[in-house]
Amino acid sequence: MSLSDYLLYTGVFIAILATQLGTRRPDARRLLLPVGIVAGVGFKYLKEIPPGSTAHLIEAAGLAAGLLFGLVSIALIQVHRDPADSRLVTVAGWPYAALWTAAMALRLGFAYGSTHWFTHALTTFSIQHQVPAATYGTAFVLMVLAMITVRTAGVLIRARLAGATVDFGALSIARRFAR
Repeated sequence: MSLSDYLLYTGVFIAILATQLGTRRPDARRLLLPVGIVAGVGFKYLKEIPPGSTAHLIEAAGLAAGLLFGLVSIALIQVHRDPADSRLVTVAGWPYAALWTAAMALRLGFAYGSTHWFTHALTTFSIQHQVPAATYGTAFVLMVLAMITVRTAGVLIRARLAGATVDFGALSIARRFAR
């Protein structure tokens, strides 16, 4: 991974935490912005899914990890309706930040370790199982995309169950899906 990749992932991480930590009254734009950012990153990295059964298992593991982290993150966010105006209110504290930090540390730790600590072992495994190098990046992009999408969908579902409204006024496309 290049320095620009590390900076990109760190920037996405900071943007996600900055828009979610604390007590928030998110509108649709604030909820969907992280999904859009990660979709853009995914568009850059997911142009071609590496072939091979082991590669697909690694990608599926990344997707499964993202789903699991996403579900846990939903559990760590309080979602309720403001009684004054019925708008959505979310509260995310240090456990939520710790979960996202752990997920980020795992991804960056693997990326760094693959080029500094366990390069030979990973190369040997990849050659023996015909795993293209791009597989690992694809798995991590799928992990992040799943994590953010599940968390966003979970917040929207919990908001609806709580009777909270989410302002889709600024997003004409999103208004169509919200109906």
